[in-house]
Amino acid sequence: MRHRWLLVLVCLALAHQGAVSPSAGSGTCTLSGVVEDDGAPIVDAAVTHLGSNTTIRTDARGEFSFGSVPSGDSEILFVADGFVVSGDRIDCPEGGSIQLEVDLQPVFGEELVVTGTRTEKRLAEVPVHTQLIPRKDIEVIASRTLADAVEYASGLRVENNCQNCNFAQIRMLGLEGPYSQILVDGMPTLSSLAMVYGIEQMPARLIDSIEVVKGGGSATYGAGAVSGVINLITHRPSTAGAEIELLALDRDGNPGRSLSAVADWVSSDSTKSLSVLGQADDMDPIDVDGDGFTDAGVRELLSVGANFNSYELDSRGRFSVEATYIDAYRRGGDLLNIDRPAGESELAEEVSTERLAVSLSWLHQPSSRFDYRATASLADTSRDSYYGGGFDPNAYGTTSNPLWILDFQANRYLENAALTFGAQFTDDELEDAQPGYDRFLEENYKNFGAYLQDDRKITRSVSLLYGARVDSHSALEDPIVSPRAALMWSPSSDLTVRASVATGFRAPVVFDEDLHITQVGGEGQVIRNAADLVEESSLGYLVGAEWRPAFLEKGNASVSVNLFRTDLKDLFNTVEADDTATPEAEFLRVNQGDAQVEGVEIAGAIRWGSRFSADFGLVHQTSRFGEPEPDFGSRDFFRTPETYGSFGLTWQATRNMDLFTGLIYTGSMKVPHYAGFIDEDRLETSDSFLTWDVTLNRRFKLDSGLAFKLTVGARNITDEFQPDLDQGPDRDAGYVYGPRSPRTLFAGMTVEL
Repeated sequence: MRHRWLLVLVCLALAHQGAVSPSAGSGTCTLSGVVEDDGAPIVDAAVTHLGSNTTIRTDARGEFSFGSVPSGDSEILFVADGFVVSGDRIDCPEGGSIQLEVDLQPVFGEELVVTGTRTEKRLAEVPVHTQLIPRKDIEVIASRTLADAVEYASGLRVENNCQNCNFAQIRMLGLEGPYSQILVDGMPTLSSLAMVYGIEQMPARLIDSIEVVKGGGSATYGAGAVSGVINLITHRPSTAGAEIELLALDRDGNPGRSLSAVADWVSSDSTKSLSVLGQADDMDPIDVDGDGFTDAGVRELLSVGANFNSYELDSRGRFSVEATYIDAYRRGGDLLNIDRPAGESELAEEVSTERLAVSLSWLHQPSSRFDYRATASLADTSRDSYYGGGFDPNAYGTTSNPLWILDFQANRYLENAALTFGAQFTDDELEDAQPGYDRFLEENYKNFGAYLQDDRKITRSVSLLYGARVDSHSALEDPIVSPRAALMWSPSSDLTVRASVATGFRAPVVFDEDLHITQVGGEGQVIRNAADLVEESSLGYLVGAEWRPAFLEKGNASVSVNLFRTDLKDLFNTVEADDTATPEAEFLRVNQGDAQVEGVEIAGAIRWGSRFSADFGLVHQTSRFGEPEPDFGSRDFFRTPETYGSFGLTWQATRNMDLFTGLIYTGSMKVPHYAGFIDEDRLETSDSFLTWDVTLNRRFKLDSGLAFKLTVGARNITDEFQPDLDQGPDRDAGYVYGPRSPRTLFAGMTVEL
């Protein structure tokens, strides 16, 4: 892993050698300018000179330059995601020049999203409940991974599930990680193995925005989209340039380092682009309670990616190639022997992961009424692991997991409707060998899904979306039909009411928690599926209203209230089924009755131009089994707080300085606590937590055109952390429920080239 820093810098240098700005055509007048929001630059705004029918985009400083355009009277159009469309008429003198300063008005709902309907639509017009996390929100909190980037998203909660290796997952509206589908540019390329540590192995540098669809998404996304979909939109350049960022961290007195870089190249005619990105993280272990065993382990990450796009057929077609390589290492447990081989430790969890993902995509719009996309993806994940204690030399394992995806989607646009139809084939092959635990898995899951969806405008104020997907899964005897319907009513321009209903299912496959072996009392906990396990089915409802009032000249607000309920049938549940003749503790996944998750989500936001913004989200819910689970006799879901929420505020004090401060609240919850450090199993009720984060960014621009940004901040200033962690080699490593990290200080610098 020591080569990671060099690799990132080499990739940056290679890409930046060819970076040039688009050149201008001939003409008799020079036209340039800047597009801003109350003094703040608007990046990637589309600027169209209607006289020559030429469109360019603003750079990182909000600036644009056509070079030369035809002189005379013409109109300029400005379009930016999240802002009102604006136009400006100019009279450009022959041989002269014009410098424009354009100020756009931000409005909630004007953002463009694709995940909710699989077609590009304004956020306010999407019939299903959709949330957007833009790149600026990812950057303002100094996110390093996907786990960091979604922590302030309403209805989502990021949790740590292991004291040794910090296996983490994202819960949505009360349901644990496997109930949500994580996509990369619409493709489900994160397999069960990749998801074990995947949300902390997906670098934030690779993500341009995140779209979250809440409620069942099975009509188009298939198995795993029971509670919703999280779609990562990767970086695609529109202007040339480069950026390097270095961040230093101090986690409870233990250092960490992070380096990221991106270089973008755009051809002179803007028909081809290439982006090369990289990120390298190196985090030292943390022992909060001083017992000589980690509470946050060693974490090293190297990620390098490239994205190539070529626009063909007069820009009606786009061919894209994306490739990402991830090399990740983490080690936790016995601190005294953490630099020795894992088998020479009193307790150790050590994982080395390599993942190569490649995707080829062709998007074509033959006419304004029809477009289609064909995609082929391969995500190959391999892992070497050690989960063991007591200096066990046999707890090593190996896992390989190639995942193939073929996807086709077509859209037919009618006067008042969009018909979407498509098919998707996945081939997920898993080979896992853990000889010390007598676990040998050799699985091959194939799934073919076909879907049809109608997104129809019934009247000027009423829209109806309905559709169904049919899945034929190799782990199931019969195909499964998953319908979805959503109704949207907009009685006025600032009020929207949405209602949706969807069915979903989870096939009886190997899940990510099966591939992580939790250490309890120096022994491993191994989860296996029961021989008669059948699919789990769901029926989800969501009803909500959103109000988007404007106030004074620059003010906009958004307030939404959403009621949700998910009914689960043939619920998957893990129960103790220990064989005393084996050294590990066995758990069995069985079908156990039904369950209901229901509650309310309240979310809101206020914007005052780009100078001030505040966002909040609060969820109150109940998650209950239909009958008590057998281990502790509880009807409450484990590790699921009834109340949780967040509040974030961003203030742009000056044009070049902004301040973010935020609070994250996690209510108390029921947490299973297994014997080892304690004498016998018991069900605990956790404390509640309130963490406080602050980030300050200051930008500088030199006369040479070079710009850089300084960042300082702190996470979990209140230093809230679990007070009753187990200690020593006999601890229950799965008994963790508090914030993911103790107080963390950080400082960094970003250079824009």
